[in-house]
Amino acid sequence: MKRKVIKHGPSTFIVSLPVNWVKRYGITKGKELEITENGRTLNINTDSVKINEELSKDISGLSPGLIHAFLSILYLEGHDKIIFKYDNIEILEKIQKQIPQLIGYEIVEQDNKKCLIQSISQKIDLDFDNSLRRALIILGQTLEMANEAYIKDDKETLKNIQLRDLEVNRLCYFCLRQITKENYNKGFEQETYSLYYLITTLERFGDGLKDMSVHLSKIKRKNKDIMILLGLLMDYYKIVYSYFYEPTKDKANKEFNAYRDIKLKFESTLGKNMTKDEIMVAYLIKDSTYKISNFVRMRLSLFKER
Repeated sequence: MKRKVIKHGPSTFIVSLPVNWVKRYGITKGKELEITENGRTLNINTDSVKINEELSKDISGLSPGLIHAFLSILYLEGHDKIIFKYDNIEILEKIQKQIPQLIGYEIVEQDNKKCLIQSISQKIDLDFDNSLRRALIILGQTLEMANEAYIKDDKETLKNIQLRDLEVNRLCYFCLRQITKENYNKGFEQETYSLYYLITTLERFGDGLKDMSVHLSKIKRKNKDIMILLGLLMDYYKIVYSYFYEPTKDKANKEFNAYRDIKLKFESTLGKNMTKDEIMVAYLIKDSTYKISNFVRMRLSLFKER
């Protein structure tokens, strides 16, 4: 959108605020706004909490298998109060199953035909930075756990790794919701949209680790090539994590070389006799490498000289 600059007095220039934004955040006369300069860009922020009207949706006839995605989308959009109407008790069961992954959401009323979901996020003692870092740490630990369990032939641990993915989902969803509701960009300025994409990618990386663990649990013999690929992926993830929080040229170069090593090892591994599950693990490792490479690629401009 464009706004005309109005001159007021000898040295004051005024630009009007979008009326929808003003209404949404309750901006009134005399309210203070935070304005920060970023080159040619001015960022205008308010401490006001985004106001969301009650949302009512009739989801009768919607496949129960789509409830997970539908409810998650409404959560990420920042809605604080949702009424669902339905004609199938199985839909309510799916809603009940998904709610624990959405931090701050609770079912406060329910019956056989409708339920009320409300946000109690103001009671949640979490913040964006710690939640994102926690999700990254859990994924690193999950990767190490999967590698160790495969080496030790610990099938039970490999099957239970999906439980750790639930916590990653919770943290990632929470961060994405914060971006939507609070226009979070502290420390990232113009990278808000990139950050949203990266967190979405992080959640999908967690899904990939979950699927990888399932296939690892089905492999009946130790495959040295798979163990090497897992080791390379573990080392690569540590480099990417370190770069994300402290970008340097040295780490960028290490990431590039580590990415290349995994790619070359993947290509040489596929030429050998492998079972279906071994092939799936190899492809998931390659796919995981590509996903987390974005944490460096999209932040290359941020590295600092030592």
